[in-house]
Amino acid sequence: MKLPSLNAIRAFEAAARLRSFKEAADELRLTPSAVSRHIRLLEQALGLDLFERGFRQVALTPKATHYARRLSAAFREIENATEETGEQAIGRKARRASLSINATFMNLWLADRLPRFRDRHPNCELDISIHDDENRGGNPSADLLVLFTVETGDPSLLPLVSLVIFPVCSPAFLDKTNAPRKPADLASCRLLHENTTVWWEEWFEKEGLAGLDAKPGPIFHDPALAVREAVNGGGVALADNIMVEDLLASGQLVAPFTIRHAIPQSYCLRQKPGNRNSISVRLFRDWLLSEIASHKQVMRLA
Repeated sequence: MKLPSLNAIRAFEAAARLRSFKEAADELRLTPSAVSRHIRLLEQALGLDLFERGFRQVALTPKATHYARRLSAAFREIENATEETGEQAIGRKARRASLSINATFMNLWLADRLPRFRDRHPNCELDISIHDDENRGGNPSADLLVLFTVETGDPSLLPLVSLVIFPVCSPAFLDKTNAPRKPADLASCRLLHENTTVWWEEWFEKEGLAGLDAKPGPIFHDPALAVREAVNGGGVALADNIMVEDLLASGQLVAPFTIRHAIPQSYCLRQKPGNRNSISVRLFRDWLLSEIASHKQVMRLA
């Protein structure tokens, strides 16, 4: 058959990937009605419906799902070829990506990995800000945002890594005569709280220890401070896999138990519509995803 309009194919690929005609329009710098017209023309050329249209939402048909996946792969190949050619042409001209990163994610995990990105992409500069709002944090104008949030099925959010929490302390703390040998022993330990005592209270409840008092102990309104206090032998902190991967690997922290509890919050990535083809943004996004994949292997996460 005759190849349909490439503009129509591009509009469909963007709408399918973003699950939104409006966001596709933002990315392609078109109006939503123009995106809709392009997709109608493609449907007419193919002789089938690509979307199931509902009130304020659209969903791909089964055949369209496979078609969209293959188109996205093809466009990535085109982007990669263009990037390689462009890099040869622009030489060492700097490119910049703006990032808004959750403070804990940055301070306890990402910061020490950034030299690897710099070594791999020396011509790509970053403009980094941090935030600590769990759900609505971040600079909305940033190219990429890393958020600590509860997954809601929002198509604009790409899940990065799910989180499990577990007690951690310094090796010296674990060598004490009254060190915790079983979860119930934590009731006599100095507990380190992050923002609230609720995390420890819920952990005790999941372990069937709801009768134990989890409230005593200092409260740190910066997670990094609670972790640092644990490193310094000040007590037992309740931490997640992102917070303590490197400290466990270096031996500065140990986990006294193998117990792990999943929490509903996770780290997700949001990309500003309209910048998908920015070389600097794509380089950082792809590098970050590769680092997350390595983290999951180290921490034995799915």
